[in-house]
Order: sequence, then structure tokens, then C-alpha cells
Amino acid sequence: MSDRAIPRSFRMMQGFGVNTFSLINKAGKRHFVKFHFTPELGVHSLVWDEALKIGGQDPDFHRKDLGEAIEAGHFPRWKFGMQLMPEEKVDSFEFDPLDATKVWPEELVPIRYIGEIELNRNVDEFFPQTEQVAFCTSHIVPGIDFSDDPLLQGRNFSYFDTQISRLGPNWEELPINRPVCPYISLVNRDGQGRHRITKGKVNYWPNRFEADPPATAEQGGFVSYPQKQQGAKKRALSDKFKEHFNQAQVFYNSLSPIEKMHVAKAFSFELDHCDDPVVYKRMTERLSAIDLDLAKTVAKNVGGDTPLKSPKENKGKRAKGLSQLEFMPEKPIIATRRVAILLADEFDFNQYTTMKQALNERGAFVFTIGAQRQGVTAESGQRVIPDHFYSGARSTLFDSVYVPGGKHIQALFKNGVFKHWISESFAHLKAIAGSDEAVPFVEKQIGLSEVEVAQSGSPLKESYGVITGYGDAVSLLKVGTVGPDAKGLAERFIWHISRHRNWARELDGLSDQIAA
Repeated sequence: MSDRAIPRSFRMMQGFGVNTFSLINKAGKRHFVKFHFTPELGVHSLVWDEALKIGGQDPDFHRKDLGEAIEAGHFPRWKFGMQLMPEEKVDSFEFDPLDATKVWPEELVPIRYIGEIELNRNVDEFFPQTEQVAFCTSHIVPGIDFSDDPLLQGRNFSYFDTQISRLGPNWEELPINRPVCPYISLVNRDGQGRHRITKGKVNYWPNRFEADPPATAEQGGFVSYPQKQQGAKKRALSDKFKEHFNQAQVFYNSLSPIEKMHVAKAFSFELDHCDDPVVYKRMTERLSAIDLDLAKTVAKNVGGDTPLKSPKENKGKRAKGLSQLEFMPEKPIIATRRVAILLADEFDFNQYTTMKQALNERGAFVFTIGAQRQGVTAESGQRVIPDHFYSGARSTLFDSVYVPGGKHIQALFKNGVFKHWISESFAHLKAIAGSDEAVPFVEKQIGLSEVEVAQSGSPLKESYGVITGYGDAVSLLKVGTVGPDAKGLAERFIWHISRHRNWARELDGLSDQIAA
């Protein structure tokens, strides 16, 4: 129910290993490990209304986003890190480290970043390279071993079985799945889908020819960790698996105010689709054990019984790394951000080209949205071919919008879709910029007294991520230092794009006043 469920992009989404594996060092000592992938672009999400609309407008949005970034040379990167826990400390936590539903607090088990993963090439053919990929948790290398994580144990069986059903018994021979290094298979010689001709007379060990003996541990071969067992072993979970609320409390406590608001809205939206009052009652009871105010808000919205007290005390415990706002890039980055520029006939060509150049130089993907796809003509006579027709691409598919000045504003004022671009972008908390004649156009579509715009003759005004100003293209749109104190319109616009969203609009109740 948090914002993590609706990522802005796969490139801005954290990855977690979920399962607990083991790492075995040279001395044969075991540490439990969880793997982490943190995107260099920060961790960002869509807003809920935006996510709903994108699902209908462009179901391939995320795949296209990933492919376009790689094709443009802006390779997505994630820092690769590990949380390591010595075997002897596994029982010293209030949670069971082998429970896949639990996170390991970074304050107790810090993440060690040891490398990075980069996606730098798109597939040549989707089916053989993507659809036939067979990920399998049981495929490990020397130094990595399994643990008693019950979910991992189940996945080790089910994944292998699934691949056999999906791709056939020889799925490990498919080009996308087979090892890159030379290897000898002592397993299959038969069955459907054979892709290799194996030389030799034996496919087993030991054999009478003493052929192809498996590598020893000294030679780098795999040896499973010799785990000691003592006492009675039974098919059951530890009592720590039965505690379901401590971490939920920590997660909710660690969220920023805007993220908490989104959690309440998400629960309210989903529960409103249910007509069974029993569900409302039980859900609010569960939520009250996490946070009483959250439960009261949801109960009020969906018509449930308002809980008067919490069955479990919330001590306000927090943990780092759970709020997405903790992962903002250190420097303002707009690379691969999608920026729309709205045009109709008689637009200001200098403002258009100057802003477009400023954005392109910083790696943004700039798209011209025109009144017609065959081309729009500037006041000075230059003709521009738009990337999209105004009704074929909506604001939901972009991160921000800019409207240059010019007489084309008269046409924009008469077009409901163009007007909706501005109001919808505001409701979705995106950066908006307008210059000269575009200023009153932007002001009218937002229509809120709290959002101030530049007045004729004033160079610049920024209010709730809406940046407006008057002046010539060179002075107004030049870019020097990008930051919160930047003086130019383009500089301030770039800064707010890099912030992802203007959360103050929602916190102050402004976005709710605009019909998206």
C-alpha cells in the first residue's frame, strides 16, 4: 500500500533479495546475507491517479522507459550491497532473520556496498532473450549457499519444476540460460529440446572410465556448508515468525508525512471497492495495531467502525532506508526525465529552442507536443515537427511540462486537452513552467490564489513548483547554477524536475482542489 508499489520507472526502483542466503568464507565460517540494489537515480514513484491512467494509456510504459534509456546511452545503474549477519548472532534479534517477510534494520545490520550493476544493452529479440529466461534460486556458485529460510527452500523446488513445465527438461541448454564458460553436463542426454550434442560415452559419475570427475573443493568445486544439527528438528516455524506488527509499525513510523498520507489513501481506495462491512471492521482492527490515526482515517473514508484504542502500543521506533525520500540524488539530476513542451502555430521559436537545448544538455528526454503532427509554425516562420499529437500523448506520460510564449497561447486557450495538460500536471505534483504569454494561460488552468505567478514586467516567480517569468529567451532561459536558489526560469525549472514532485501541493491541500 505504500508508494513503492507504483514506481516511476524500473530504473528508480530498489531491488531486494528477499530470501536469506549464506556466504561461506575461506575459513569455512558462515554468514547469513541479504542482497540489495539501490538505483543511482534515486527511488521515485508515480502518484496513484497517474498510475491508474498510465495503465490504460500505455500498458508498456515501464518497458519502453527502460529500453529508451538504454538506447540513448543513459545506462541504468544500481549500487550492489549486502547485509551480513554472523551465524552465531541469528537468535539475538526480535525477528527471525530467516523470515522473508522481515527486513533487517540497517542500524543493526548495515548495508555494505561492494559494486554496481549496469544494464547497457537492449535485447535483440524479445522471445528468446526475455521470455525464455529461467531464473532459479537453486543456481548458486561456490561461496554462496542456502539457508533454512522456508520460502527459499520452497522456491528451490518450485522454480526448477516450473522451468521444466514452461521450457522443457533441457531448459538449461537454451542460449539465454546456459553458462557462458565451457561446461560438461553429466545430467541430461535425453528429452525434448536438446540443444547440444554431448561428446563422450558417459553421463554419470562414478563411471568405469574414470572420466570427467567432479571438481574438488580445492579445485573450486561446490561443497555445501556442513551445518551442525542438534536437538529435535520438526516441520514448523519459530515463534518469531508469528509476530506480524512490530516491523509494520517501524515501516509506517519511518515514512515521511506525504508517504503516510499516500498509505491512507491507498487503503481507502482499495477498501472502497469492497462491499462487505466485515472486511472494513477487520481491516481497521489490523491497522489500529500499526497506527491508530491511520486506522481512524481509513475507517472514516470507507465507512468502517472507528477504533478507539490500539491493541498494540506504538513506541515510535523508526529505521533508516525505509522512506523513499532518503534516496534523493546528491546533485540535481534530470537525465532521462521526460519533459513535454506544448506548441501550436505562432509559438516563440527562441524560447522553445533555448529551453529545449538547456534540457537536452542535461540529458532530459524532451518531447514536442503539437496541435498537429504534420508540423507547427513559429511566429518567426520556422517549422517544427512535433513528436506527438496533443491528444495522442497525455501529461501522465511525462515528468514535467513547459509552455513557451507567443501568439499560440490563443489556440491553447481554446483546446480542452492542452488546458487539461496543465491542471493534470499540477494535480500530479509535477514541475510546470511558462514564459511571457504562457503565464496567464498557466495561471488560469491552475486557478488557485495560493499559487502565485509572475506579473508583467517581473523576471521570475516560483510557487509550489510552478515557475513563470517574463523576458527574452537569452536572459530568462540561460542556465548557470542549478539549485534551490537559482535565479533563472530554466534553472529553477530544472531544479524542480530533479526533485521529482512538489509534495507541498498535496500536503497543503492544493492538488485536491484540481480535478485531475
